[in-house]
Amino acid sequence: MTGARDIVDALAPVRGALADRARTEAARLVADAERDAAATTGGARAEAARILAEAQAAGRADGALAAAVARSRARAASRAIVLRARRQAYDELRRRIRREVRALFDGPDAPANERALTARARGLLGTGALIGRAGGGGLVARVPDAEVDLSADALTDRAMAALGTEVAELWAPR
Repeated sequence: MTGARDIVDALAPVRGALADRARTEAARLVADAERDAAATTGGARAEAARILAEAQAAGRADGALAAAVARSRARAASRAIVLRARRQAYDELRRRIRREVRALFDGPDAPANERALTARARGLLGTGALIGRAGGGGLVARVPDAEVDLSADALTDRAMAALGTEVAELWAPR
């Protein structure tokens, strides 16, 4: 299916620029999220230590079980905080990429970008394709039995999907 490959190839420079910006912004967001997660994790550990101290005061037999439960809860709370921070960073990255892609259709390069997408759509669907502007920027092209979505939102989704495991690597410990 060379049509999809042609779209991917045609959008490679845009995807590369977006990926570079996304990596830079994601690194900053991840650093912020890691700082927030570290501060929250510290609080969770302090709370776990407090709970542990109370459990030990209540008695050694019951204390051992309570301490294990407290540690388990603290680990679970810490993990939930980290996952929530990662999700927020990912959502923020996606929001910023979407804004950057939409800007491609509002800025000085908008006519050239629309012409390039129109040419791509007509190359894929033929010269009889009906082409219209998509809400938020970009184009959607249709023929009776096919559609090509080149909207800013669809292009953003493709750019995020193209990052694949690179996005997950942003969260990996360094």
